[in-house]
Amino acid sequence: AAAPESPARSVQSTAVPAPASQLLPSLEKDEPRKSFGIKVQNLPVRSTDTSLKDGLFHEFKKYGKVTSVQIHGASEERYGLVFFRQQEDQEKALNASKGKLFFGMQIEVTAWIGPETESENEFRPLDERIDEFHPKATRTLFIGNLEKTTTYHDLRNIFQRFGGIVDIDIKKVNGVPQYEFLQYCDIASVCKAIKKMDGEYLGNNRLKLGFGKSMPTNCVWLDGLSTNVTDQYLTRHFCRYGPVVKVVFDRLKGMALV
Repeated sequence: AAAPESPARSVQSTAVPAPASQLLPSLEKDEPRKSFGIKVQNLPVRSTDTSLKDGLFHEFKKYGKVTSVQIHGASEERYGLVFFRQQEDQEKALNASKGKLFFGMQIEVTAWIGPETESENEFRPLDERIDEFHPKATRTLFIGNLEKTTTYHDLRNIFQRFGGIVDIDIKKVNGVPQYEFLQYCDIASVCKAIKKMDGEYLGNNRLKLGFGKSMPTNCVWLDGLSTNVTDQYLTRHFCRYGPVVKVVFDRLKGMALV
């Protein structure tokens, strides 16, 4: 059987949005997410790599979300790669680049067939550096642009693959889902979900994902506990900060909630 197409790709080729159930198969493998690149040649020889990366980012971000800009080669052989999140944005950039002048040079822009591998000589917008050290990183995932038929079970089925879910809070207006906050056990799970699912289709709508604000809680989450730790020990240790109501300890995972 042929490998399933990515949801965004299937929508563009058939103009029929993929239902939530079709979203799942292509996400089973932990593959790097597909990006769509353009190759920019005939770059000005005297410009530095840094100024070219910055210039290419600002020149092409008007066509869509740019995930990275890379410079390869040297002198006249030097070329840039600009990667977009969506194929339609790559196509817009290609169509708008015929005869385009960049730093006074007429550049040649073609489609780049190849993966977006990391490069030492690259620029990534802050939004694309999704990791645990991002200044806005929290254990809460914001999911926006929900379809009005989206349910709690739809969201749990799709997002539980990225990590342990603590809470799902769907915000509704006049009974219609608008957006939701999903709380994971750790920040790494939120990062995985954003990298894999931002811009993907759930039904007719393309999801918008980001870090949500921290949700107030009366729980402290612990990880890396040894199996010989007891509930009583945790209660004694934490009661100095206030009354401990309950301890939930998963010994197999070495995690606890106090």
